[in-house]
Amino acid sequence: MRAACYYGPRNIKIEDMEIPEINDDEVLIETYTIGICPTDIRYYLGLKGESTYDNEKFTTGKDTYGLSGHEAVGKIVKIGKNVKKFKIGDFVVHETFTYCGECEFCKEGKINLCPNKKDIARGYSEYFKVPYKFLHLLPEDIDIDDAAFAEPLAVVLHAVKKVKNNSKDVAVIGAGPMGILISFALKLNGIDPAILEINENRRKFANELGFKNTINPEEEDFKNKIELITKYGFDGVISSIGGKGPLNLGLSITKPGGMFIIFGGTYPKDYIELDPNAIHYSEKIITGSSDHDYDDMEEAIEIIRKREIPLKKIVTKKFSLNELNNAFESVISGNEMKVQIKVK
Repeated sequence: MRAACYYGPRNIKIEDMEIPEINDDEVLIETYTIGICPTDIRYYLGLKGESTYDNEKFTTGKDTYGLSGHEAVGKIVKIGKNVKKFKIGDFVVHETFTYCGECEFCKEGKINLCPNKKDIARGYSEYFKVPYKFLHLLPEDIDIDDAAFAEPLAVVLHAVKKVKNNSKDVAVIGAGPMGILISFALKLNGIDPAILEINENRRKFANELGFKNTINPEEEDFKNKIELITKYGFDGVISSIGGKGPLNLGLSITKPGGMFIIFGGTYPKDYIELDPNAIHYSEKIITGSSDHDYDDMEEAIEIIRKREIPLKKIVTKKFSLNELNNAFESVISGNEMKVQIKVK
């Protein structure tokens, strides 16, 4: 099979590899479509620090086959003898990690916080294997390319659920693919968010998708535009991007008593300065959002099946597996929104 192998920053080669052997509890999946995630870009650029890439198997060369490629959708072509609920020919998506099911977090349904979780995805290859317990069956009437959004949408839904139920004014920082997904998820909850984005093309793209409150936080009248929406700040703010600047911005526009959700990771690692009294007296709540739980994924699949979000409009370019380097570079350029890899 063909698979992507990592040989250093910006150096990926598509090589011939053996098709993975499965055990009795695994399935072999033929890859159809993969969405490129910011996490994949960090690895491509050599920005280690993700739990996935601190693992010894993610070094360089053929041991890295398939990279991460966790936004994958495909068809089961082989099953182990202990596999239940799934059969050859089923289209599936999968969790990006295994979890123990025994710790206090797993027992509370917080599988994303399991201290024993391990990354399992190797999607940038023609075939990959997954333990069947971490699969999600796709309905027959779902669009396969759209289904590659299942994992990122599940992560988004997990974050949006943290916004307080009585929130009226919510802001999203960043209008990249994840920021747009977050904004659509908020709309499904009846909230029309303000989107803060410095890139003019991305603000225009958000406008074309129906989001009218797009603001450049670097403009001189930025604060005036915010006050036209909300006098005291936003009930909820979700930063889809990491970094000191976006995080300081997000906290500054959060209303007293409001919720600031850090969704995007910060790599290379950085730190923000925080005045404890500013939190103490304003009662602002700062929280993170990472990964998803089982129900988030099932909910995402149903939203995709019903076509409640115009996902095809978010995908602005598709590449073949052999063009993976070019695909990554197109994401880094900032000229594209969601980029997908068509393997099958």
